Amino acid sequence: MGRVRATAKDIQQVVHELAQPIERVFSEIHILATVTVDVLTTASGGGRRAESGDLALLASVADGTIGRYSLLGGAGVVLNPGFLSDVQAHLEWRQLGRDGRPRSLVLDVDPDSADPYDYWEMEWFRVPREERRRMVGGPYFDYRGADRFGLTFAVPVVVGGEFVGIAGADVPLAQLEPELLPILRRLPRRAALINHENRVITSNSPHYAISARVRADSDASVSVPVVSDLGWTLIINPDT
Repeated sequence: MGRVRATAKDIQQVVHELAQPIERVFSEIHILATVTVDVLTTASGGGRRAESGDLALLASVADGTIGRYSLLGGAGVVLNPGFLSDVQAHLEWRQLGRDGRPRSLVLDVDPDSADPYDYWEMEWFRVPREERRRMVGGPYFDYRGADRFGLTFAVPVVVGGEFVGIAGADVPLAQLEPELLPILRRLPRRAALINHENRVITSNSPHYAISARVRADSDASVSVPVVSDLGWTLIINPDT
């Protein structure tokens, strides 16, 4: 029996469908980013610098973001250190609790603490700050926030030409995989979705472990961009 191969049309359809949940997450984040710009613009309209208290109403917006899309385990805004007048660093972030209800995520972000959550050094914050583009960090095991593998989606928030922070969302892989795996399983060969670091996001085969690094140039006969600006790629192995 000859080997079954996916046609170019089949692969392009898979690529298109794999990108849809990703773009949907970004659509929700952009709503949160737009509201944040409005809030900060209003707060500084009187000639003063914004304070952490000005961001309190974003909690309900983040709750709505989480509620609209079941993939999201958390959402919110993370401010550039030094932007607010009353605190050095701040995040307004909501996360689903074990009861399924959003609650505030409380982390020690004081740079002077012994062990702060130094988000300003993390890729999902650093890339939007330095390159002014959207970013997905992970997959990584989130010990501090959720104790599970996940991804952090982020878009830059810019007010008056100044980068002020990111709007973002946490997406547990346990939530994302059920949307991606049925699509990957339509491919007759071993395949994986990998990120910009060639780390596995998900796969239709146990051959690829989550977050493991692969050599896309030698481990696949087909390598197709899925979300080009993020560096996400579909690889298909010819052997199985």
